[in-house]
Amino acid sequence: MNGFILYRGPSMIDGKEIVVIATGLEDGGSNSKTGAMVQIYIMRADQNPLQAVQNGSDVSICGGCRHRGKIILDPLTGNRKNVGRSCYVVLFQGPRVVYDAFQRGIYQEIPLPKARKLLARKVVRVGTYGDPGAVPINVWKVALSQVSALNGYTHLWREYPALAEFCMASCDSEVDRVLAKALGFRTYRVRGQNDPKLEGEGHCPASAEMGKAVQCAQCMLCGGHRAKAKADITIEAHGPGRRNFERSRESA
Repeated sequence: MNGFILYRGPSMIDGKEIVVIATGLEDGGSNSKTGAMVQIYIMRADQNPLQAVQNGSDVSICGGCRHRGKIILDPLTGNRKNVGRSCYVVLFQGPRVVYDAFQRGIYQEIPLPKARKLLARKVVRVGTYGDPGAVPINVWKVALSQVSALNGYTHLWREYPALAEFCMASCDSEVDRVLAKALGFRTYRVRGQNDPKLEGEGHCPASAEMGKAVQCAQCMLCGGHRAKAKADITIEAHGPGRRNFERSRESA
């Protein structure tokens, strides 16, 4: 078995049905940046990720993250569409492939005690797509209790400070970082191309700016308080939404 459903039920954000799927148990997935890790996807259960992003339903799994973009009405078609999305996740790759497999019934829903055993001694990426805050905290506490290492990021650090155990607080400004640290988080700050790192921050070793010196699976600095590291991490805006990130800062 290479993947399974870890959770299916209401989102902690808006109560809509979401599904949490762990993949790569046998092969570690094919993400060239992260390397071989179990990848956990958090998605709407009732519509594919590309559709959810275009109509705004991705709020159920991403909350108010600024990188979601903005939903407007297309004056030509009258349909809703997303503009200005700056998220680095490429939806038609991993998320769409995993959702399509879910629709075909590929993944079996596994009780939490068995899920814990399946993930034991694995290296896990929590929230390859979607925010871990959309999922009941007890799911993470049980399922991740025996993993060997993990990476996780949340924009919902204000709402769910208990996630500091598993996740870095995703921060988009210096103010965010100060507030998140006051709540007990280590932080992962996305910054503009010309912005310096701050005191107490280290560059992401897997980033392009650092020459992709190492893959996430070998680094594992971004595991919240589960990681041995104490420093915060920063990275330049990257991925297909990088230009939109810079534009949004200019208009702010």
